[in-house]
Amino acid sequence: MSWSKSELHDLQLAGKIAHLTLDQIEKVIQPGLEIAKLYDLIESMITKKADLAFPPNISVDDCAAHDSAAINEKRIFAKKSLVKIDIGANVNGMLSDTARTFTLDGKHSRLIKASKEALNAATEIIKPGLRVNEIGIAIQETIESFGFKPIANLTGHELAKGRLHAGLSIPSVKSMPFAKRAKLKPGMILAIEPFATNGKGLNSGYVEDAPRPPLIFSARGNPKSQVGKHLINRFGKVPFSLRSAARYLQKEKVKFPSDLGVVLAEDKFHGYRPLIEKTGGLVSQAEHTVLVTSKSGRIIT
Repeated sequence: MSWSKSELHDLQLAGKIAHLTLDQIEKVIQPGLEIAKLYDLIESMITKKADLAFPPNISVDDCAAHDSAAINEKRIFAKKSLVKIDIGANVNGMLSDTARTFTLDGKHSRLIKASKEALNAATEIIKPGLRVNEIGIAIQETIESFGFKPIANLTGHELAKGRLHAGLSIPSVKSMPFAKRAKLKPGMILAIEPFATNGKGLNSGYVEDAPRPPLIFSARGNPKSQVGKHLINRFGKVPFSLRSAARYLQKEKVKFPSDLGVVLAEDKFHGYRPLIEKTGGLVSQAEHTVLVTSKSGRIIT
């Protein structure tokens, strides 16, 4: 797999934009901050220089991923929130994907460190010919050394031009059968994203769909409704949030119903429900986009 100079430039720029955005929002994340305000700030920062690779994921406490700001979002961060921010930039189809965890009360630093160190352990061994399962081993052993569990049914993923999830899945545990034989190749772009949890009991270390409707969607197939056609024309196969969709439709003066999520589901768009840890355990996340070079892995974000 090879990339042109312009594509590699775009990839590096997408990584830089996402990285700098996380640096900037760290200064504003605090108790009482409106989730909608943070979402809009992230979107504004990224879209000044690029497009969104996917809607900002803003997941709190036991929610690991896929939460975001609703169209009429009213939630705010509580004093003891543990916040995962997962974002990406899209520069001419070249995508970045990166995440950090923030503690609003100064606690759970060890849980945050577990996912960070697991990410470091994984990125340090990236090279052509590495079996994907070895990444899962490095992640699992690192997180367990801190006394926590990796989230077994959340994985990293390969990225391709214009596609956020393409090809390989990157496990966070050592027993994923699908990962044992797959090997890394030069030119692969990977999102490595270990999740760690302090959940207790036999069911801990796994996520499940939250009993809430999805706020994030992506197209699959050809929509029949005018709303669906407008959204696939705008977002293509890239995931989008109801909040961003509503903003776009309003700008284009396209009428849409208050139950936009229901309309998209009927139009065969795929909805991503927020994912919560099965036992209610807190979850931390760390993530980088990594380019597999001829000798090692280059962190893009």
